[in-house]
Amino acid sequence: MEIGTIGAGAFAQAFAKRALQAGHKVKLSNSRGPDSLREIVNQLGPGATAATKEEAAACDMVLLAVPWDNVPETLASLPKWNNQILIDGPILFMVRPEISHRPMLETSLRARSRRR
Repeated sequence: MEIGTIGAGAFAQAFAKRALQAGHKVKLSNSRGPDSLREIVNQLGPGATAATKEEAAACDMVLLAVPWDNVPETLASLPKWNNQILIDGPILFMVRPEISHRPMLETSLRARSRRR
């Protein structure tokens, strides 16, 4: 299976490492573009490639691994889903605890589903 990551921080890298060990191919992406991922891809080894967000989002399975505050913008900028599996793993450590972000995520996901 080909798995894409939207985000390439520690969480996405750990996920990619396990997926590669299980025999999957992984396309990592981030907001800075594929060229910024060369070192990470080299460290992960065969089966890992750097990709654009759009390329990663086109994989069979997609890991969303961006800071929570970036979820709406990230999802809105992607093409329509085409029966892929989305693993929702937003990074919560960059959010202010006094703000509830659940309504924001629900709104983002509803907006994406309407565009199908």
